[in-house]
Amino acid sequence: MSDSSELFRNDLAGQLAAILTPDQLRSVLHVVDTVAADYAIERRTVDLIPYGGPPQAVCWFLRAKELESASPKTVYRYQRDLVNFFAFVQRPVQDVTSNDIRAYLAFRKSQHGVTDNTLDNYRRVLNSFFSWLVNNDYIAKNPVSKIPKIKYQEKPRVALTPIQMEQLRDNCRTQKERALVEFLYSTGCRVSECAAVALADISWAERSVLIRHGKGDKARTVFFSPRCEFHLRKYLENRKPGLQSLFAPDRRRDTGDFMSARGVQALIRKICAREPIGAKCTPHILRHTMATAGIRAGMPIQNMQALLGHAKPETTMIYTHMDKSDLQQAHSRAYAG
Repeated sequence: MSDSSELFRNDLAGQLAAILTPDQLRSVLHVVDTVAADYAIERRTVDLIPYGGPPQAVCWFLRAKELESASPKTVYRYQRDLVNFFAFVQRPVQDVTSNDIRAYLAFRKSQHGVTDNTLDNYRRVLNSFFSWLVNNDYIAKNPVSKIPKIKYQEKPRVALTPIQMEQLRDNCRTQKERALVEFLYSTGCRVSECAAVALADISWAERSVLIRHGKGDKARTVFFSPRCEFHLRKYLENRKPGLQSLFAPDRRRDTGDFMSARGVQALIRKICAREPIGAKCTPHILRHTMATAGIRAGMPIQNMQALLGHAKPETTMIYTHMDKSDLQQAHSRAYAG
């Protein structure tokens, strides 16, 4: 193997080490070695220092996040953003400056046209990484500490009205579709949580569901309505027996007995698209609608926080929608005298 081929192999191994197990890495490198034997690989020169993949500290940071029970999706996002950052700056972690951070964010803004919300998410990932390095004595100071939060305007989350909910129900054509709509609305589950529910997780006597792996890998119990129970039972009575999942895919794929989160999203989009209901509809909007309906009915914010699986009540408040009439009624009750 030539020196250039060896460098290519080492660079590739350095980047894949952050996302693959040792056995997986060995399998991939074996395939690379077999294919590369028929090619001449030369290293392209760059103006900055040669880049050999993300620093080893990125791997340590990702492992730490896994030990903190961060979800695979979160760990992947950290890994992706940090790899992109170090590919841009091409510096060791101890040499990264605040100006490097600014230059990277400006590059993402100008070249990729990302929104300010997304840009602030990049800043937050970098801040988390460099704060971790400081706390673990790898570097003396956090270069992101001088970068202020990037301001952006939150898009208003609008819940479905009662009429729109009835229109969505009317759009359902199968027992499975109606059961899925009622379950998402009644429980307020995240789409990934809904997709992962097994029949063994359901207590029919209590009309409750054990969510085993919520956000942050935290378990909680959610509840469903009598209407939801009725449609769930109709769906389960008429589907193929012997399945472990609550919601099964129409065709067996890699997910086995369980629908994928994307499958749930696609089915809700399909239901919503049949007849216009005057609003966008996704599993997340059904979660938002459930929270809004609960708060309007007088449910304490702490109870809703527990049902939604939020760590902070401030997060729960984002999911609730109070329009002008709500505020007027609340004011009238408070100041009736």
